[in-house]
Amino acid sequence: MRGKKTYLLLAALLPLSLLAKANGDNGNRKSTEPVLQGCVADASTKKPLQGVTVSISTSKGQEKKEFTTDAAGNFKVPQMPLGEVIIVLEKKGYKTTRREGIIIKEGVSLKMNFDISNIRLEDESDVFHPFMRMMEG
Repeated sequence: MRGKKTYLLLAALLPLSLLAKANGDNGNRKSTEPVLQGCVADASTKKPLQGVTVSISTSKGQEKKEFTTDAAGNFKVPQMPLGEVIIVLEKKGYKTTRREGIIIKEGVSLKMNFDISNIRLEDESDVFHPFMRMMEG
């Protein structure tokens, strides 16, 4: 009698285990951890910047992804191909920042913080505008 109960139990559990394995990922689960994450802040005030466009592309230009920083200046990049990437940070009123030579490795999560500089009025002095000429003369 005991042998029949064991056999019935195994017979009932076998289909369940096969179903679980069929719905599973066979150990190839992709991590929910971001591959690359960080924070962008103003270089002079050190306050986080919202709305900075973070463009990440492979060094060969095969793939490009864009993200925007949140209210705390944070960004998260869930998945990128392995290898070298280029990061470009852009925001109106700030100098564009470019970082090259960043290596994405399998199973490694990178955390990077960036400080970007505000464009000063004297930096824009070389820009010609007809109204400025009229005001001078």
